[in-house]
Order: sequence, then structure tokens, then C-alpha cells
Amino acid sequence: MASRSGLLLLSLSSAVIYASLALAILHFYHDGPISTLFAHGYGTGAQLVAGVLFGVLAAAGVSYVIWRTPISGILKDYAIVEMVMQMRFTRFDRIQISLFAGVGEELLFRGAMQPVLGIWLTSLLFVGMHGYFKFRSPRHILFGAMMFALSVGLGLLYERAGLIAAMTAHAVYDLVMLELSHRFPAPWNPETPEGSGGDAP
Repeated sequence: MASRSGLLLLSLSSAVIYASLALAILHFYHDGPISTLFAHGYGTGAQLVAGVLFGVLAAAGVSYVIWRTPISGILKDYAIVEMVMQMRFTRFDRIQISLFAGVGEELLFRGAMQPVLGIWLTSLLFVGMHGYFKFRSPRHILFGAMMFALSVGLGLLYERAGLIAAMTAHAVYDLVMLELSHRFPAPWNPETPEGSGGDAP
């Protein structure tokens, strides 16, 4: 298993790579500077509120499915899910990872790619990059469909509210899921002591 510091470095490196790719796409396929990606939508305050609400509601729905339905039994087949569930981060780590992912991934996928490729293809690429598309069983297909729907939701939020809203929603979703994985055992390993091995909340 990757070390905690290794995962933090990977998260930061990914954010830098995503931002660099977004700048490259912006240079070749968009008109205007990076600030144009933030030009549409609600005001900043309204975007932050919309993003927080979306992120919390999305995390509530996904966490219910993960911990309370038969889909929980297949999550160990997803490397990214198992890694996050088993790793013990400090709260500061969880905040950093969430911010890096929210800003970097949304800048690339929603800000740079979606205006070029459209919401559906962008969402397919987004979910595929995370490794959520598996076709081993109906439960795997349902989980992939749920994550695809979440990505489409972020795309719609970007179109209606703005890029800051999508970034905020993504970061809040990730933070809530990381907090839950810290406090509760992996659903496929219920014997794991609750909250073991981590820092005090």
C-alpha cells in the first residue's frame, strides 16, 4: 500500500498535471485567458453555496449506497476506493487532498474539456480515468452508473452555476467521503475498529 506521504505527493502532482493539461487545452481550443473559464455563472458567493450543497447531498447519497446496500460488497474491486478506505490521513491531509482534487480535476474536466467535448463524453472520460467502469456484475455496472451520474451532475452544476461551484462541490464531496472513511470501517471489512489508526478528529 502507498504511504500517506506518497499519496499526498501523488495528489499534489496530479493537480499540477491537470492544471497544465487544462492550460494546454485552453491555449489550443479556447479563446482568451484562463480567467474566461470563470466568467459565466452565479456570483462567487452563490457558487460557493451551490457547491457546498451539491457536495454534501452527493456525498450523502453515495455514502448511503456504499455503506447500506449490496454494492458495498464489490467496492474492494476498485483500487482507488480500497486505498482511500484503508489509508489513515490527518484532517489536514484530508483537506489538502480534497482541495487538490476539486480544483485540479474540475479545472481540467469541466473548465477546459467540457466546452470542447460536451458533458457526456467528458463525464465518460472522467469516470474512466478513476477506474469506475467495470462490467463484472450488475452491482459493478450500477456503481459505475452512479459515479457517471455524479460526474454529469458536476457538469450540469458547472454549466448552470459556474466553475467555482463545480470545484467546491468536488472538494466538499471528497472531504465528506474522506471523513466518513476515517470514522467508519471499510464496508467489506466490518471487523476493522472504528476510526483506528488515525488522528483524533
